[in-house]
Formats: sequence, C-alpha cells, structure tokens
Amino acid sequence: MKNIIEIKGASLNDVKQALENWIDLYSDNFSSKLNFKIFEKGIDRQIIIADNLLDNEHFFYLVNYLEYPEGIEYNVEIKGLTKGKNIDKRLNDKELLVYISKNDKEFDNVYVVTAENKHYKIDFGGKVTQQTDNKFYSTVDISNLKNPLTLSIKANNKRLKEDKSELKISKRFKIVFYISTIAVLIHFFVPYLTDSVEIIEKWTLFTGMGIGLWFFMDYEMLRINDFYIKSLLVAVGFFCYGYLFRNYYQENISDLNSVSFIYPLSLLIVQYPTRRLYKVIFNREPEVDKHGKFADLIYTMILFFAFALLPFIIFDYLKK
Repeated sequence: MKNIIEIKGASLNDVKQALENWIDLYSDNFSSKLNFKIFEKGIDRQIIIADNLLDNEHFFYLVNYLEYPEGIEYNVEIKGLTKGKNIDKRLNDKELLVYISKNDKEFDNVYVVTAENKHYKIDFGGKVTQQTDNKFYSTVDISNLKNPLTLSIKANNKRLKEDKSELKISKRFKIVFYISTIAVLIHFFVPYLTDSVEIIEKWTLFTGMGIGLWFFMDYEMLRINDFYIKSLLVAVGFFCYGYLFRNYYQENISDLNSVSFIYPLSLLIVQYPTRRLYKVIFNREPEVDKHGKFADLIYTMILFFAFALLPFIIFDYLKK
C-alpha cells in the first residue's frame, strides 16, 4: 500500500510550505533519496503520495507535523493511509488510517484505526494503547491524479544545507562572542569608573543574563558539538572570571548578583543531557517552544529552570 495523506482545508501553497519545512527538519534521518508528490484535487483539498521507502515512524511524524505546522495557520482535516510495519503486533501488516484526534491535547502522537475499525493511539516514544473513537476506516480515491508537484530529499542537498547552516551559526557565534567579550571588559572596568554599588550590580546582572540568554535562545547552535564545546568554554571562563571578581570586589556585589556568573554554565550543564534524552525518546531535535508542542514546552521549562533557578541552588552549595 502506498503512503497517502489527504489534507482538507489547506491550499496547495500551505501544504507545499509545510512539507518543505518537515523535509528540512527530518532530512538528516534519511540516507537515500525520497520523493513526495502533491496533487491538487481542489482549492482546499490536497493529496500527498509519499515515497514507499518512508517508514511508519516518519510517516506518523509527517501526519502530525501537517496537523501542527510551524509558522502556518490553518484548520485542516488530515487522513493518512499506510500499512503497519514493525510497530506493534496488533498493527503489523494491517491497513491503517492515521489521523489526529480532535480531542488530542498532547500534540506528540498520532491515532490510527484499522480496517476492522479498532482504534489505537501511538505516542512518539513508541507506546501503543488501544482507544475508543468514532472514526471509521476509509480509503482515499487516488484515481485520475495528474500534474504532481514533486519535492525530494536528496543527500547532496542535505550536506549543502548543513554547511550553509553551520556557516550562519559560525558567523552568529563570532558576532555575539565579540559583543559578550566587550560586555565583560566593560564590566571589569566599571569599579574603576564608579563607586556606585548599584551600577556595578546592574552591569553584573546584565552581563550574566545576556550571555545566558544567548545560549538559551540559540538552541540550533548548541546542537552542533563544536559550538557547544566553545559555548561551554565561554561559560566556564565567565564563571572563573566571576569567582575572581567577587573575591576582589566582595563589598561591592551581593550574593544575589553573584549568581549572575553562574547563569550560562548551569544552563549548558543541563541542556546537553536533556537534549540527548529528548532525541532518544522523540527521535527529533527539541526546540525552545514556538508552536505548542507539549514535549517542546516541557523541554523549554527545564531549560528555564536551569537558567533561572538552578544557579541559586549551585551558589548556595558553593558557599557552604
């Protein structure tokens, strides 16, 4: 059986953009060329025939992404058709209709109904649970489909895209690193320019939070090991600088502001293992929440804890 997706309520341009975005997100996962054909069956009805090499797991991801695309606002009804392979013994070799339930509140799963009208929920951690629903199995008429718009995942394009992305990140890293270095240098000379404790504390808070927010927001940079290590070195260097600065100007900086020197390091210490665990569970990169995915929201909250609260715990421990 072909991998088929029917989308009702979306224009061809919206479906094309959503599919292109999904390909950008998941192209790293495929070693061979995959083709996706979009057929326009009306102003607001589109049919995607995905490559037969696309496995169930990524087909489920695609159906889910088309329901919750990033940066696209529409209200659609989506129906996917595929055959179960290596999912669960209850679903293997079964004809499956894949959809997103209107009652779905978790965002990181799909629902399937078999040709026997048995319902299951499949989360992206691989758990399959039987459900009750009023959805019935049905097929999609793919006769008389003409003039497809074809999108492809190509290995050579993937490498080119990665190179361009890393080049942009490298330029961005250099710019923000130079700005951060200037901010630290200014911070170093502030006590020589003023005796105002308030100004010293404000600049300490500004510098620490600024570097920490850089790491918090530039999550794409931290996906690349080389830049993560560079960022970690920046954070360790800033922490050591803060330790020396506090010891020298202890009378001019409170415990509350001393925590600012820990913000970047505490964030990076938590980010790396949390990201690795997220990838194992969901088989995709996490994002600092933008579009309502529940797992991304939890990931964002963990990073916020590491950035805003954990430094106080670390500081109290170091003071003992």
